[in-house]
Amino acid sequence: MAFSLGSRLVSNMPLSEYLKTVVSGFRVIELPADPRYLSPHFAYTQAQIKTLRIYQDRYQFRLTMHAPFTDCRLGALDPDERSAALQKMYSALQLASELHIRLFTFHPTTLEPGQPEVYRENYRYEEESIAKLLEKARNLGVTLLIENMPKHPHFHPNTSDGSRHQELLWLFPDNHFGLTVDIGHALQAGVSVDSLLKMNRIKHFHIHDNDRCLDRHYAITNQLDWWGKLIKKLTRKFTEASAILEMNQLDDQMTSFYHLKPFIKPSGLPK
Repeated sequence: MAFSLGSRLVSNMPLSEYLKTVVSGFRVIELPADPRYLSPHFAYTQAQIKTLRIYQDRYQFRLTMHAPFTDCRLGALDPDERSAALQKMYSALQLASELHIRLFTFHPTTLEPGQPEVYRENYRYEEESIAKLLEKARNLGVTLLIENMPKHPHFHPNTSDGSRHQELLWLFPDNHFGLTVDIGHALQAGVSVDSLLKMNRIKHFHIHDNDRCLDRHYAITNQLDWWGKLIKKLTRKFTEASAILEMNQLDDQMTSFYHLKPFIKPSGLPK
């Protein structure tokens, strides 16, 4: 499949209504696994999964998944907290496999609260957790993708600039481990997008805008020339990837889609 734009499932409208709106344009839908993004409209009930599969069979779109991250610290010093995080991730991986999802994006661990000086310990435990997750993912045929983060006190700066991700790529030289590049996070952190795009094993993208201060997840409405050039670059270099329009409101996703769509030919080749 050629490079394509995708939608993040929203929590504030019925599933059938959402799918009817997006399936004619988007070729990929990203499902949330974090509790804060679930709702009565979508909580992985059997009826909702059946609806999703009917639409998927009819319209032939792909699914990806964003892993849980609330209270899900893979590098926590406390072994019970770390074990609970792993169990949440195992459950989400199993669900992804049952839905034939192949790309599974997760966040790097946050630092120990109030103890930034022990981040290396957090990272050592995170690496042990990733090794366990990778074994599970490999057996299920799922690829783990770690995401670059915005500038935030909870995260070490090297989760924003790509240096932590490069360490992990060296530690886990496995085709079932790669990167999701979040363009909005890079912009907020003041990190060169071009430098991130030079990294290996990039398989997926998240796209949204912000005020360069906070991780706002705004629609794409400004600097359209810059965004257009970026989309053309992604289309040429990452021909099998998809870019999820990661906004909470469907109207923002649709606005962004219509602004970016002119920069992609129907074949997926840049204009």
